[in-house]
Amino acid sequence: MFNKFGQQLKPIGIRSSSETKKEQANQKQNFQIVPKRQKSESRVSEEQKSHFQSVPTQRGNVRLPDLNKSQKQIEKSISGGDITKKPPLMRSRIIIDSKQKQQQQQQQSLTQSITIKSKKEESIQHSQQQREKMKVFYFSQSRPGYDGISEKTNQDRELCLQFDENNYAFVVMDGHGMDGERASGFVKEQLKINLNKFYKVFDFQKIFLDIHQKMKLQTVFGCQFSGTTATVILLNENNIQCGWVGDSRAILVRKHQDLTVIELSVDHKPHLEGERQRIEQHGGVVDTYHLPSGAPIGPSRVWAKGAQFPGLAMSRSLGDLVAASVGVSQMPELNLVDIVNKEDLFIVLGSDGIWEFLNNQTIAELVYPFYMKNDPQGACQKIIQEAVAAWKAYSEGIDDITAIVIFFQYGL
Repeated sequence: MFNKFGQQLKPIGIRSSSETKKEQANQKQNFQIVPKRQKSESRVSEEQKSHFQSVPTQRGNVRLPDLNKSQKQIEKSISGGDITKKPPLMRSRIIIDSKQKQQQQQQQSLTQSITIKSKKEESIQHSQQQREKMKVFYFSQSRPGYDGISEKTNQDRELCLQFDENNYAFVVMDGHGMDGERASGFVKEQLKINLNKFYKVFDFQKIFLDIHQKMKLQTVFGCQFSGTTATVILLNENNIQCGWVGDSRAILVRKHQDLTVIELSVDHKPHLEGERQRIEQHGGVVDTYHLPSGAPIGPSRVWAKGAQFPGLAMSRSLGDLVAASVGVSQMPELNLVDIVNKEDLFIVLGSDGIWEFLNNQTIAELVYPFYMKNDPQGACQKIIQEAVAAWKAYSEGIDDITAIVIFFQYGL
C-alpha cells in the first residue's frame, strides 16, 4: 500500500494533466484485492522511506491561496487539483471570518442604537432638570368680614398641603347660610382626608359628590340653607389641575412680554346661559332681588318657583339641599393647564371677597412686585388690604376675605 501511495505522489507544480490521466488509468488496471499481509510485508524499505519523507518538501513548494479572499477565488487558484475537496482550514477560516463580520456589524448597530437612546434620555433628563429648578413658595391668609355693626364669624376656610417635593394642593372654601362656617369646615376636613390619600389620582367629581352625600347624612349642623364653595388646585412640576364649585376663583399669571392672566376657574353664576338652563329645567328661577319699586338690585340668584327662597347667589355648591332640589349642582367643573417653564410666575386663589371689586388684571399687577422679591406673605397682606379698602369704598359691609398666593421661582 505504501508503495502505491509513494508512486502516486508527484509535485503538483510540475505535474501535467496528461500525466495525471495516465496515472489514473494505471491505478485502475493495477488495482487488485490483496489478502491479509504478514507482519514482514508491512515493513517499508529504506528507499520507500526516503521517498515518503520527501513528500512534505515537495508539497511545501505549493503556494497556498490568500485565505481572506472569497470562495471562488480560492477555487480558481488551485489548477489541476480536486476542487471538490476544500482544505478544512480554509473552509473554517471563511466561516469564522463571516461570523466575525456579522458580530462586528451587530455590535456597530447595537452601539448606534445605544447612542441614539442615550441622546433621547439626555434630552428627557435635561428637560426634567429644567422643571426641577422650579421651586414653590406660598402663603395663605384669611380675614373675617364686617356686617356694618360688628365683626362677623369668618365662614371662609383655606387649606395648603405639600405631599412631596413636587406635589401640592391648595383649597379655598367660602361658607354661607346660618351654618356656613360649619359647612366649610366639614368640607375642609373631608377634602384633607381625600387629598392625602388620592392626590396622585384625585377624582374630583367622585369625591365632590361623596362629600355632598355625607353632608346630607350628617346631623351636626343643618345644610338645608347652608353650604360652601370649594375650589381645589392640584399642582405638580408639569401642570395645574383645578376643580371647583361656586365662585371662589383661581388665576394663573404668566409673563412673556407683559403680564397675562389665565383663568383657572370661572365663577359659577346663575345668569350664565348653561347654568340658567339647568336650573330652569329643574323647576328653579333665576332672578335678582327687587326693590319695593320693582327695580332689580344685586347679583342674580336661584329661587324656587313662586317662593322667596333659597336666594342663592351661585349655581353650584356643596350642601344647600333646597337649592340643589331646584337645579344647583354639586358637580365640579374641571380645568387642566400645562406649566410653561419660566413664563408661569404665580397663582392667586381666593374667596369672592377679593374679586367683588378687584379684577384679575389688577390683582396680577398688584402681586407682581412681591413676586420679584419672592415675598408671598407680603403679597397676601397687600391683596387683603386692597380688597378691604374697596369694600369700604363701595359697600357698608365687608365680606370675609381669604387669599392664597403661590409663587414659582426658577433657578434658585
